[in-house]
Amino acid sequence: MRRGLAWSGVASATLGVLDVIATLLLLRRFLSPAEYGVAALATTLFPMLDLLADAGIGAAIVQRSRVDHAALSSAWWAALAIAAMIAAGLAVVGPGLASIHGHPVVGGLLAAYGAKLVVQNAATIPMALLRRELRFRALAVIKMVAAIAEFAGKIIAAAAGLGVWCFVIAALAKVAAQIVTAQLAQPFWPRGRPRRAEAAQFLRFGGRISASQILFHVYSNLDYQIVAYVFGAAATGLYRAAYELVLEPAKILSYVVVDVAFPVYCKLRGDRAALRAQLIAFTRQNLLVLLPVLSVMAIVPAELLELVFGAAWRPAADAVRLLCVVGGLRALSFLLPPLLDGVGRADLTLRYTVVAAIAVPAAQLVAALTLGDAFGWRAVALAWVVAYPIAFAVLVALVLAEIELAPRDYLRGVGDLLVAGASALALGALAAHALPMTSAAVRVAVVSAIVVASGAIAVRATGPRALRWS
Repeated sequence: MRRGLAWSGVASATLGVLDVIATLLLLRRFLSPAEYGVAALATTLFPMLDLLADAGIGAAIVQRSRVDHAALSSAWWAALAIAAMIAAGLAVVGPGLASIHGHPVVGGLLAAYGAKLVVQNAATIPMALLRRELRFRALAVIKMVAAIAEFAGKIIAAAAGLGVWCFVIAALAKVAAQIVTAQLAQPFWPRGRPRRAEAAQFLRFGGRISASQILFHVYSNLDYQIVAYVFGAAATGLYRAAYELVLEPAKILSYVVVDVAFPVYCKLRGDRAALRAQLIAFTRQNLLVLLPVLSVMAIVPAELLELVFGAAWRPAADAVRLLCVVGGLRALSFLLPPLLDGVGRADLTLRYTVVAAIAVPAAQLVAALTLGDAFGWRAVALAWVVAYPIAFAVLVALVLAEIELAPRDYLRGVGDLLVAGASALALGALAAHALPMTSAAVRVAVVSAIVVASGAIAVRATGPRALRWS
């Protein structure tokens, strides 16, 4: 598992650096806030479409105790059929969504992405088999090659003047690289006709996991549609910039941990004590990395936006500060559904996500309509801060009850890091208040140094315990 974390860390660092550089170049040189907002109407749906096309089949292969080539072939054909149906549906639904927002290009983006969903099926089974065998090194190489291809496709397309189409071109480049490298690492092609019974077994288990993940993306990304509908494309671009600045660290952590967590939880599903220790270890790792980053974002958000994206994006600062609360909880929440899925309780994950997918978007829509005059598009960020902690608390309660871990013991396992993070945040805020109005770079550098140093001093007493995985 340590090796898996190391390789996933290398891959995630590569993905994160390339994502940051690509976003920086796009927003500084090629896309305006309005164009970025229009692109968000389609691109924020892409992860959900990927999950729909996968239908949880990859996770079902990892979790299943035995698989043979005939069963895998049935899974492959089932995934292909689902992807084809989704692609056909996008060709119909895409223009309707474009009409609602008044941007025809959205329909074209979604239709083109549908074709990508069909093609990517060639990598589904090989990637699942690599995860099943805990071959994290091969997975890391595949992801890094695919990330480089995606980055190149995005920047080249944007530089060629293709505007928002750069996102679809990048996705096609990524999947092409992924297919080639996955097939080289773990060759697989189906043989014979699909067996309905086998396909049904994969879909029954995978469907529950996929449904949960799809609903997660619904309530995680429906806010873009709400902001665009109520406040327009330019506001959506600013909102997305704030959201991605805060959530990018959480996403990078999820790349590292979730790839390792699910198969590890599957291996430990018969040992509740080991599961409890592993959850605490993963939580500590996330907090050690995330708390300093979020503290700096909360203290000097406008300066960070100016440094990363340019001065035109400073109006998103208030939303960045609000979303820091959500960012911390989101990074921890990535650890929890894989645990429930790994022990065979995907039904609990689904139950939670159904509630969250109703409550969070409803709160965002109500906030946009009732508080929009006072707060503008930032009302949607405020709704996140109010609604998401409630959903997170429900998820934590389900997980702790399943592995028989008392909430006080969980807090005791991570409480020292929470205290250290709060201390670093307070000292950094005092330093920022005392600083004269210098350049953005100087303010960010000084605050970052104080937050990291004070946080390191506060956690020093934990010693090796902070890095113990089980």
